[in-house]
Amino acid sequence: MTATSATSESSTLLNTSPRFTTLALGGEKPLYDDPDESATSLASVQIAGITVLLSKPTARAVYLKLWLNGKDFAKLPLAYDHTDGDLTKPLRWSLQPHLTVRNDSNLIIQVRRRRPWPKKAVITEVAVSFDNAAHSLNRGTTIDLLLEFIARDDPLVVLDLVAVEDPLQLNLGVAADKAREIRSVLDSLGKSRRFLELLLAYGAAVSEIDPIAKAVLSCVKVAYKQLLDHDKCDRVIVNLADNMARTLSYISDVEQFARIAQLKKALEDVRPLMEETANFILRFVNRTRQDKIVKFSIFQEEVEKLRKKYDVFQQQFDRGLAVQATGAIEMVLQRLVSTEDDQILQELKPKGMELNTRPVAECMKGTRLDVLASIDDWIDDFQAPNILWVRGFPGVGKSSIAATVISNVRRLNRLGSRFIFEREKATVSTPNILWRSVAFDLARQYPSVRRMIVERLKDDDVDVETSNVKSLFRELIEEPLEECEFIPPGRLPVIVVDALDECGGRDGRRSINREGLLQTLKRWATLPRRFKLIVTSRIEDDILKVLDPISECIDLSTGNKVKEQASHDIQLFLKARLAKIAKQYPESLDPDWPGLPVCNQLTERAAGLFQWAKTAIEIINLGEPTEQLQLVLDRNADGLGNLATLYAKVLEVSFRMPSEDVLNAFQGIVGAIVFAKRPLTRGECLKLLPSYSPTMFDFVRKGLRSVLDSDDSKTSGSSANGGATTPTTATEAGVLRFSHQSFVEFLLSPKCVFRIDEVEQHRNLAHACLDMMIARLEFNIARFPTSYVKNSALADLDYRAETLVTTPLMYACRFWMDHLQVLEWNEELFEKVKVVVYDKLLFWLEVLSVIGEVYSACTVITTLRVWCRDTADSEIMGYLEDTLKFLDAFSGVMAQSLPHIYISALPFAPTNSKVAQRFRHLFPRLVRIEKSKFTEWPRVVFEVDEHEETVNCAAFSCDGRFIVSGSNDMTVRVWDSETGDLISGPMEEHDNFVGTVAFSRDGRYIASGSDDCTIRIWDTESGDLIAGPLKGHENVVKAVTFSNDGAYLASASVDTSIRIWDMRQGSMGQLVRVIEGHDGAVITVAYSPDDLLLVSGSADRTVRVWDASSGELKYGPFEGHFNCVNCVAFSPDGQRVASASEDEKIYIWNFLAKEDVVGSLEGDTDGVTSSAFVVGPLEGHTDSVTSIAFSPDGSKLVSGSHDGILILWDTTEGKIVCEPFTGHRSGVTSVAFSPDGHRILSSSCDSTLLVWDAESALQEEDEYHLTPFLDIPAHQDNVKCVTFSPDGSRIISASDDETVRLWDAATGEPINDIRFHCDELDGHHWQRFPLPPSHRQGADVVAYSPDGEFIASAGGNSNGAIAIWHSATGEMHHPTLQGHRGGITSLVFLPSSPFLVSGSYDGTIRIWDTESGETLVGPLEPHAGWITSIAVSPDGASIASASDDRTIHVFAAATMEEIQDPLVGHEKGVNCVIFSPCSRYIISASHDLTIRVWDVESGEAAGLELGGRDDSSVGRLLYRY
Repeated sequence: MTATSATSESSTLLNTSPRFTTLALGGEKPLYDDPDESATSLASVQIAGITVLLSKPTARAVYLKLWLNGKDFAKLPLAYDHTDGDLTKPLRWSLQPHLTVRNDSNLIIQVRRRRPWPKKAVITEVAVSFDNAAHSLNRGTTIDLLLEFIARDDPLVVLDLVAVEDPLQLNLGVAADKAREIRSVLDSLGKSRRFLELLLAYGAAVSEIDPIAKAVLSCVKVAYKQLLDHDKCDRVIVNLADNMARTLSYISDVEQFARIAQLKKALEDVRPLMEETANFILRFVNRTRQDKIVKFSIFQEEVEKLRKKYDVFQQQFDRGLAVQATGAIEMVLQRLVSTEDDQILQELKPKGMELNTRPVAECMKGTRLDVLASIDDWIDDFQAPNILWVRGFPGVGKSSIAATVISNVRRLNRLGSRFIFEREKATVSTPNILWRSVAFDLARQYPSVRRMIVERLKDDDVDVETSNVKSLFRELIEEPLEECEFIPPGRLPVIVVDALDECGGRDGRRSINREGLLQTLKRWATLPRRFKLIVTSRIEDDILKVLDPISECIDLSTGNKVKEQASHDIQLFLKARLAKIAKQYPESLDPDWPGLPVCNQLTERAAGLFQWAKTAIEIINLGEPTEQLQLVLDRNADGLGNLATLYAKVLEVSFRMPSEDVLNAFQGIVGAIVFAKRPLTRGECLKLLPSYSPTMFDFVRKGLRSVLDSDDSKTSGSSANGGATTPTTATEAGVLRFSHQSFVEFLLSPKCVFRIDEVEQHRNLAHACLDMMIARLEFNIARFPTSYVKNSALADLDYRAETLVTTPLMYACRFWMDHLQVLEWNEELFEKVKVVVYDKLLFWLEVLSVIGEVYSACTVITTLRVWCRDTADSEIMGYLEDTLKFLDAFSGVMAQSLPHIYISALPFAPTNSKVAQRFRHLFPRLVRIEKSKFTEWPRVVFEVDEHEETVNCAAFSCDGRFIVSGSNDMTVRVWDSETGDLISGPMEEHDNFVGTVAFSRDGRYIASGSDDCTIRIWDTESGDLIAGPLKGHENVVKAVTFSNDGAYLASASVDTSIRIWDMRQGSMGQLVRVIEGHDGAVITVAYSPDDLLLVSGSADRTVRVWDASSGELKYGPFEGHFNCVNCVAFSPDGQRVASASEDEKIYIWNFLAKEDVVGSLEGDTDGVTSSAFVVGPLEGHTDSVTSIAFSPDGSKLVSGSHDGILILWDTTEGKIVCEPFTGHRSGVTSVAFSPDGHRILSSSCDSTLLVWDAESALQEEDEYHLTPFLDIPAHQDNVKCVTFSPDGSRIISASDDETVRLWDAATGEPINDIRFHCDELDGHHWQRFPLPPSHRQGADVVAYSPDGEFIASAGGNSNGAIAIWHSATGEMHHPTLQGHRGGITSLVFLPSSPFLVSGSYDGTIRIWDTESGETLVGPLEPHAGWITSIAVSPDGASIASASDDRTIHVFAAATMEEIQDPLVGHEKGVNCVIFSPCSRYIISASHDLTIRVWDVESGEAAGLELGGRDDSSVGRLLYRY
């Protein structure tokens, strides 16, 4: 018995059943990598079915009998398919559930005849070896989850092995389903069962009357009891299978952290028990009638044994889990997060977020009971929305409620994560940080979530620093939670987010961060409802709009609407705190001071605001209690105004009749506390604000201690809701912040006497930061000992930062621009800025390197350029631009190692770098680059190379933040325009190439058009599909563009139409109108700036301008191009339209002008519509121009071409303004200007995106003249075709450089005295290529005549012209042969004749007489696609043609009638065909990666099929004679 590949005979047999797959199939991944190792590691194999092919006929039915470990296991049903004598019919028995054979088991399969007595019953017997079966799993495939194992050859016995990594889960599910199918006799009785039960219930009295009735009823009663036992047994089996299937789903999680012996033992024993149960169910469902009667008690005993074993397992499992969980929960968590995983997860934890967190106070015991009870009910209600919004006015106690909820769910072991937004920490308290923190916490608590997050971090699938919070949320929160395995209800996570309204800092609802956060909350609402999120915030418009429809709300009442329970809670708080004050004066104040009436009065004044009550208590506690209490009660105010009045009282009492110095100090110190970008300590404030003495600083702080949240002001530990505050850490010592945001808002209100002016305070802080940087920044400020290690390798880096750099300087270096950008340009500040950037730039970068903020320097300098732009001189603007290039080039190395600012960045900067010139002389001992040093910065800012195939299109968003790209890899992706980092995508809904993409004006949406004839609308940042597919076009979508108001989308298609789609909310995706008028495919379309017009370009070679609202033709058609128009663009002023074409030319149409444009170029303007004045043609490209774009000011135009370069043009005179942009390795497919005009974006067939520095090029004033390539003896572009002359002495070649050239075959030297030049092309491209062109737009095919006298050539991108040349002179034999409507793909001469066969992209074949130039045969259209190749047999009798329609046609050369049906077999387009030397065979090569050989006479495949490479198609064939 062997496990072997199926023979061809058996494969044929087994393939009659679609369920089977064969072991002989290659290329599939084995279930295990190492057969020897995995076979021994398998504990069991599972058999899903048995197939038998009899070798001898038998008239009797056949069945199988299985023996397991020497015991009669099961008898499988009778099979009759073979009884008609047909031995080709296989007999198959399906095992449901599957039979499990363990590594210590023996299985024997007997094939038996029915009732053969006295003949031998056993036809054959097979002993199945576990080792052989296990080894076969490793040599087989995983197709359809089954693998064939041949256990015996004669008769053939085949086992279906289950080929999945963990088949037990699958098998238990099958077992449960089969168990449910068991139908007992009682189930069959139906309504009669009720009658039988009534008969037995009331038959006792009857039986006493009639002895015969008594005997009958006794028999019935016994029988019924047996039926009840059967039914009970059946139900136990079903429950057992169901329970085991559910148990297995979470055992794998528990196995990871099981430590105690009892739990480990239970887990080890449960899998064999489950396999035993599945086998028993297999036996049970295959019982014979006799077994059901005779052996029922045996089956019943086995069921009871299995149930008891499972009960024991459950007890051991529950007990072990409980002991381990209660005994060492922290150790379990440590086990859950391995050392390696923990290090990876640390990427999520933002540095320093655990520090300086605002102290959180819980509600006082006995208060807020109604609110907390409602929250508890919501947490346990899995039918309620999964977001709970606790909302109310400032000071109502939202944060205290959140703190109490956090404490409660933590005790229940259900706290998933907690986060508090803080307005004063807006730069670090962001949605990005929120979801990273939540992901970190969830990953540490839930193994299945951890696995997914760690895997994504390992594979770099997630950029944790991304600004795209939607993408981050999807990758770290949404998908891991949706895909996580079972979590017990008592462990489901509850997330608490406090103070959501403080997200975004002082920008509030205008903040991008807040908008992004609200979008992620919408996504949370789509998660399963068991994942709970609690948020607290004020009721603000943007939050209300998002949360109200998707959340359950709890309103905390205030003012006139305050609820009785809330007032009662405030009264409890006041009584408790006032009693505490009274205890300090035991001899003068009563214990219940000031009495219930005063408490009621204070409660009424509070109007539901716990913050008012807290502040009132603080005021009373500041001095003599009765006097202070009277101060609080003196002012009459109602509702919310009461809080402002109370704050005014605080300032009035603390700063009575303040002097001017005190007022100035108050403004400066409080301004720093309020407007600092992170909370400052006392020491930091004194360093940043040295003009204020420590005494004055402490005086102001003391006056504000009732509203200040500094840790040393917290002596009582009381909370706004009466609870204890969380203790502050040593790291937080001295941190200054106000206890409630309402006090800050009071200070900023016009009514406040002590009002803080925001602009003035930012000015103070900007001066303070710049002064500190000028005074403190110096070389090697952190005293790095060596340059041989990275920053991260220095163990004392943090110590050096705190002691040598110091936190005040770190603050200044990090946030100086945040304060400066708020201000208008100021000469005094500007002079300080110049000192920093001119003299301290590298030292500033040192500090940023130490604190890990080097990458923020680009944003700082970019913002500074904007701040200086209108008033600063060109010198500093140029210096700042050079600084950005310096940072672009070296930020990576500077971020990793501070010393390499001087060791790597400075020496390797280009010679003309202004930064290098400024600092290099200060460090004379630096490394010097003597050779190959760059003079200027590279033009390429960065490259994106993550697409897998040609990038067809790319565009900037209107705000310049993002880049979108579409590719032949059928994806759409969004990138960060500054870094090239992936923001969202890949978006993979399209079924074919993505050929066009566009941003909406607001940047929220992306439209993509595809070769699948559809359009899709995407969310920019999340990558979610918003609308689509939009269907209507009948062919490839070539262009999409949004109107500038975002209301409409225009699309252009090969189906010759333009369609307008509605993009407004509520009707998005609806078709508005169809515009028709072009005679060919519409390739490009664009809106005018005012959205009144649409311009389109077409394969009909025209440009047309349409009325956007009516679809009527407004201007045109403009005719001038002599080939397909690839791209059109409106100028920013809407007065001109530029067009680019396959003819390599660009025109600028001034269709609204009333007089000729000054400076119009003279050139090929034949056919230009007289009503449109034009600049052009602009010539310089050597291949089709694929894309053009105007600069934002309209003065420049950038163009990209299949020649691989970008050219920048002056739009007035049509001159080239700078050296072309070179860097792509293949053709350019699209170009775009950034909205600020500083960058140019290009995409290419080389699968990359490049972002270029355009600013320096735009500043060049001199015209650039294209220079010819060197006249070297070689083609200047791709060589497309070569062939030998008949005598073998010469080689003729055709190239994309538009020339046909002749070479000596013996020496390889060019034959320069013979030039193939078409007089019609005089002057064409001579400015770039030194040789005169043979064909416009490249030569693709060449062929020698049989006598060698003539050469035929043609281009694949031309108008179908074929040239016939004298091979001896290079002169044309006669004018070009015209007839094909598309480019030529193949040329071949018939043997011993002047006849030429041609194939074209137009799908036709022609035969020409080269003597007369006339068409002899054709056009023939045998194919459904374009012609890819033509071959003539050596004997001249046959002609073969191939096409991208996957077929080959064979013709008789004499008549051009098809010899036979098309040759069909290739799965993709056929690229090439040739005949064998004997003319009997045709060989074909295809894009399906195969080469096939065909018999010409029969048309059948000759049996040879050669596989191509797995990464490229077969494009050319050559027969060796």
